Amino acid sequence: MTTTALQPDMVAVAQALRPEIEKHSEEAERLRRLPDGLVAALREAGVFGMARPADLGGMGLDLLTTMRVVEQISIADASAGWCSAIGSGSIGTLPIGEAAAREVYRTGNAIAGVGAPSGRATPVDGGFRISGRWAYASGCTHSQYIFLGNIVLDGDRPRMGPGGLPELRMAVVPMSEVEVLDTWHVSGLRGTGSHDVTVTDHFVPSERTAGVTLDLAATNPQFRIPMFTLFGMALVPVALGAARRAIDELLEMAQGKTPMLSGSKLRDKPVVQHEVARAEGLVQAGRAYLYETVGELLEQAERGEAIDMPMRARVKLATTTATDLASQAVDIAYRLGGGSANFETSVLQRCFRDVHAVTQHFVIAASNYETAGRVLLGLDPGTPII
Repeated sequence: MTTTALQPDMVAVAQALRPEIEKHSEEAERLRRLPDGLVAALREAGVFGMARPADLGGMGLDLLTTMRVVEQISIADASAGWCSAIGSGSIGTLPIGEAAAREVYRTGNAIAGVGAPSGRATPVDGGFRISGRWAYASGCTHSQYIFLGNIVLDGDRPRMGPGGLPELRMAVVPMSEVEVLDTWHVSGLRGTGSHDVTVTDHFVPSERTAGVTLDLAATNPQFRIPMFTLFGMALVPVALGAARRAIDELLEMAQGKTPMLSGSKLRDKPVVQHEVARAEGLVQAGRAYLYETVGELLEQAERGEAIDMPMRARVKLATTTATDLASQAVDIAYRLGGGSANFETSVLQRCFRDVHAVTQHFVIAASNYETAGRVLLGLDPGTPII
């Protein structure tokens, strides 16, 4: 990437942030959200909104570079990486009104969002009244705004859109007008603050809403990439970063640890040598497959070509595989760490918890192998979320 005074080398920036991020890791685990000091550091570094176009308050960072930035942050702490992915703007920019966009996408703003249509939007003069409860609102505790997915009602029933599917609409609401429910009591990605949020009979002007379909392409004119394809790409680097950290922690541990009832250090055991190499191979294979496939996707998008189903399936397979292989690599590192890895003071246990939380997300979970396999076999994907 060519950098200018206006666009710093964000991968190097992320690497330089590592001591600051690690300093806040224990506090993030305890608070179950990113601490204020870490949020301030990420904002000052330009992480929030880094993938948004410059005319919408971002630095217009390309998607591959944004993914690498998230990966580097995730090496330091997966929760910080996850919130950086959500707040980066890489999942797309919704076409809200121009005046609203200038306010919402202001430089430095962190924006949370729940795409699942868990709310109901009732059309009224000038906009919509929305009500609902949305789960997994990652980053809601430090964001200024949140996008909330809704089904549009026609009377007391869903309004049907093209293809016989319910009409969906995203609404952007200031976090000051949203109630955050303390629900994020979890094992992995504890620091993401992914609580449930709720609003009741809340008026949202039309210019703060955007109609969507499950097949909506990103509104950034540089790309023609479906929303859920972008979503998977944004999150996988968190798993890769957790795997990189776990392997590095094990390599350091192996230099000095002598297992109980053993006469040799961990590094001198053939089984450890074999398994460390296997873990390294797994994460490097997944990483190479991911970035190569995403690179091909971006080339196709930049040529102005439609992102067809075979390409979507390829990306789905690459994101799912990279996540799967990263979790396998962490499992190896955790297992080789022995009893030491079970303590709260061990980074290995946090990597283990975090990477398995990543694997549970629906856009990159193992169930997506079936979706990709259906397309490879010449069948329809069986889901609109691809």
